Amino acid sequence: MEKLLIFIGMAGATFLTRYTLIAALGQQEPPSRLRRWLRYVPPAILAAIVVPAALTPQGHLELGPHVWAMVVGAAFAGRTRSALWTILGGMAAFHLLRLLGVQ
Repeated sequence: MEKLLIFIGMAGATFLTRYTLIAALGQQEPPSRLRRWLRYVPPAILAAIVVPAALTPQGHLELGPHVWAMVVGAAFAGRTRSALWTILGGMAAFHLLRLLGVQ
């Protein structure tokens, strides 16, 4: 029952945070400053999820092949702006480092 209440509460919080912006703007376009700011929300959320998981998988800082693969993937992302090339570049770097014995 406790999990159900948490689920309902989070669904309500998600709905309210999304609905308030939609209701406040109505049919009008959001201001250009808000649109510019909202473009950065998805990458910021993704970074907030991925970076701690990559840098501290066991609860402490580990600089293994997964970190260097993440750096290579970030370089691919900045250069190509393609999710496919980002993933392929990061995975290729990871497997190459593992084949070379980097731990």
